[in-house]
Amino acid sequence: MKRLLVGLLICASFLAKGQKRLESFLADTNRLELKSLDLHRCDLKEIPPSLWDCVNLEKLDLSKNDLQTIPAEILKLRSLKVLILSKNDIKHLPFALRKHPNLEEIQLDQNPIDSLIVTIGDFPKLNKLDLWDAQVRYISPEICELKNLKWMDLRRNFLGTRDLKWLFECLPKTTIESTWGCDCD
Repeated sequence: MKRLLVGLLICASFLAKGQKRLESFLADTNRLELKSLDLHRCDLKEIPPSLWDCVNLEKLDLSKNDLQTIPAEILKLRSLKVLILSKNDIKHLPFALRKHPNLEEIQLDQNPIDSLIVTIGDFPKLNKLDLWDAQVRYISPEICELKNLKWMDLRRNFLGTRDLKWLFECLPKTTIESTWGCDCD
């Protein structure tokens, strides 16, 4: 019982700190000049519209929230290079992310993403993709077109050995972190 109470107090403390960061961001009159913004653990269910004014952002941390999707307004953040969405409730790779012109790193680890669908022309500058423990069962073959991709984490997903084998073959210059699956199709 004591552990549970301590855990709840720690969680409440993190949430209070997240809310203070959010309030501070919303009150900041210089937010248009921000290069990096940390809104992790702010209990966000959607992204505050004022975020889309931060056109100079290069790094955005929205991890450990309750986000289910990323709206198309993310394309307004044209300087954005690093997007951290770890530990949310995102089930599909948001379309707007695929078309973002400058994203170099996306962290989607620990989101319930069943499949990774990529089309030709997606992610023009992406070089790092983190899908650790994201429940991925399927990756479309078009991922092989991501010529800038240097590192991808696929550990703790539901991909079989055959899936991983063709990925290693089609992306020979990409470091793929993986947990080899079974040979059972």
